Amino acid sequence: MNIKGILFVEIYVGMAKMVAWWHQIALGFTLKGIKEKKGQFGNEITYWLQHGEANILVTSALEPAAHDVVSFVDQHGNSIKRFGLEVSSIIDTLEILKEKQAIILSQKIEEEVYGNEKSYMISVKLFDDNEICFVERKNCSGPFAGFKTIEGSASNGLIKGIDHLASVVRINEAPFWNSYLCRMLELNIVQTIGEEFFAQLLSGMKMFVLSSPNGKFNKVIVEPLPEKERKSQIDIFLKHHFGNGIQHLAFEVDDLIKTVEDLKKRGVHFTPVPEKYYEDLALQHPELPVHLLQKANILCEKSDEKLLLQVFTEPLGDRPTLFYEFIQRINNYEGFGATNVKQLFKSLELHLKHD
Repeated sequence: MNIKGILFVEIYVGMAKMVAWWHQIALGFTLKGIKEKKGQFGNEITYWLQHGEANILVTSALEPAAHDVVSFVDQHGNSIKRFGLEVSSIIDTLEILKEKQAIILSQKIEEEVYGNEKSYMISVKLFDDNEICFVERKNCSGPFAGFKTIEGSASNGLIKGIDHLASVVRINEAPFWNSYLCRMLELNIVQTIGEEFFAQLLSGMKMFVLSSPNGKFNKVIVEPLPEKERKSQIDIFLKHHFGNGIQHLAFEVDDLIKTVEDLKKRGVHFTPVPEKYYEDLALQHPELPVHLLQKANILCEKSDEKLLLQVFTEPLGDRPTLFYEFIQRINNYEGFGATNVKQLFKSLELHLKHD
């Protein structure tokens, strides 16, 4: 299956207009279009936002009858419902999905026509209440047909596109979903960390990185380590999300320090990193501008002349669940921050111990 990359990520929320407005004001997205439609059960509204090649859809119910949207938000809060992958032929894709034993939610292809735009979609199950939507597009200005386009100012150009999606699953579920996704999407597991990686720490997690052969689609799956004394952010997500789900979305940028400076001016708050992390980083890599990284709460992983820079926002809503990551890959760094993760866990434990 030739995956062209993530076409869109759709978030179900209680008030789509407000969340869409926040993405524009705080993150610099441009509102490109709005779509009202009769959903499976009731009327819905979706706002299409774009920044670089990243497309975010924000959807809410327009009436209680749209209980699939309403119940999702009631249980999980404002959270990612599905993501879309563009395909060349929906007919061929449906046959491949059947052969790969995908859990297809409807055998009927959803067709949308709007003027000269046409789109064809099929959805498959992912995790508890999540979905993957495969989309064939013809003359579409938006991620799929039906958006009434809006002329507006361009985004600030800080975001290039979507780097990866990271999901949290319950204990012992990762092998099932790894196998399911690798089989269905023809992905490869390119990185794994487990118990031994966090052997000396009070908390930890298992992490698996799945990637398409062309590198255009990356998926991270993590699960808790049950034998650890201290609960991690993974346990916290499962508790407050009430089950499996997509924990965060990572945006790729060209200049992370500049991006953080801009977003802070817009009122975006980032997860603080303990001072101990930067003390260790300065000892290991004195050649790096650690003071600038610390000021921006940026994590840094180095391999020869390649660098991976990462920063995480605080949760977008009141629940400690969905958040965003911003990532910069210098000299085509290909990893996903395993060393960063371990050092951060270690620093957090030392920080808590001294508080």
